[in-house]
Amino acid sequence: MTTSARKPLKKRGGGKLSTEREKAGVESVERSAATGIHALDPEEGELFECDPVAISPNPMNRRRELRNMDEMVASIARQGVHTPGAVMHMDLFLEMYPQWAELVPHPERRYILGPGHRRHTAAQKAGKPMLVILRNKWAKDLTVEENLISENEDRDGLSPVEQALQLDLLRQRGFTTEQIAERSGYGSRGTVSRFLNLLDLPAEIQTAVHQGDLSHKAGYTLSTIQDNESSNSSPAAHELQNRAFGWMREEGLSAEAAKNRLKQEAAFPAGNTSTPGPAHAPSPDPAEDVSRGKQDSQAEGKHDEQPTGKTSESVGSEQTPIPRQAQGPAEGPEPKVSAADEAAEARALACQILLTEERYASAEDMYARLVDAVLNPEEWKPAAALAHSWLRELGKGPVVGRPSKYVAAVAASKDTKLKRRVAYAIGLAADELRAAQPNRTWDDRDRAHLQLLMTSKAAYQPTEWEQGQLGLVSPGH
Repeated sequence: MTTSARKPLKKRGGGKLSTEREKAGVESVERSAATGIHALDPEEGELFECDPVAISPNPMNRRRELRNMDEMVASIARQGVHTPGAVMHMDLFLEMYPQWAELVPHPERRYILGPGHRRHTAAQKAGKPMLVILRNKWAKDLTVEENLISENEDRDGLSPVEQALQLDLLRQRGFTTEQIAERSGYGSRGTVSRFLNLLDLPAEIQTAVHQGDLSHKAGYTLSTIQDNESSNSSPAAHELQNRAFGWMREEGLSAEAAKNRLKQEAAFPAGNTSTPGPAHAPSPDPAEDVSRGKQDSQAEGKHDEQPTGKTSESVGSEQTPIPRQAQGPAEGPEPKVSAADEAAEARALACQILLTEERYASAEDMYARLVDAVLNPEEWKPAAALAHSWLRELGKGPVVGRPSKYVAAVAASKDTKLKRRVAYAIGLAADELRAAQPNRTWDDRDRAHLQLLMTSKAAYQPTEWEQGQLGLVSPGH
């Protein structure tokens, strides 16, 4: 039967510790030994003082560094250790966790530490005994990892990366994220995944998160940047993540904006960068377009009038695809694309990227754009059609083939967030269609549209032609 935890036994002036030992017929330990260690082996759950040199640190503790130690050492030197740590017998721990044997720094010591590494180090530096509780049951039940996690959650100073390293101990044992969440007390598999993803980041970004120079949320966003093989931990993915991190430091971009800029560069590798050049979007499969058109016609009747935009209407997923942009099946040589058309294709992608964000616009911004579209009736129908094609490409809203029926279905729904997204998309599309009109001089509304894409999470970089429209470069520069 497990003995209930006893109160701390102090050695000062004989006291209760000496009395207990006298009852047991055991000679008291001389104070000159400066240990405070029981002569009798403690029982499970017993609270006792122990010389720090009899305790080995535990390699399962994944702290990268012990921070703010001077104040703790000074406090323990004055008052001793008031908050107990936990220890297990070394021989039992090594028996139950043989895979950790080579990493234990002092396997010859009697005990190995559970939680309490900062207190252990501070007590050793201050020359004071450490207050601990014997927790052999953790080793017997193979629950050392989760107890380290739960105990460390209550302590200050663990960085997100250190928490991720602790959770990774359970992942190494083959537990799923759901099982890790349950065993560690971290709430949900999503929370666990957001921590574990940090370990997929390159070392420089991990260090920034660990040191507090980059938030956990921003680090997680960067960790979702993947290479062409859908990996977020490959050298190619790390190169992209480091590029995005560089933009964040140099230009003050948010992690979301930096990630979105990468998407734009992937679609327009030469045309939408700080050194603009020609860009060509991939053309869709003509046969697929014909098949899709027949399906829509059979289901909905003849099509509403479509805008002269360059975005296909394939039904996408909830992820952010790179849209295929083309005016239709091409016959013969590919026509030369003007600088204005290149810029329009790049802006259309930026509009779609902006619409993937959950927080894509303020109420004031949304209403201003929607009002412009409503007050110009000739803009409404083509804008709704272009918005419909964008949102279908992103998998947002009902799967309805015709723009008018799509908008009607959204209006009849009770999904307020979707209604706001569609309304904003229509206003955004109206501005984009207007800016994309050929052979017209831009006005303040066009410039405001471009400024929105540049300063939003889309993180759009204007082409040289657009910089000329903004007056940033002289024509023909």
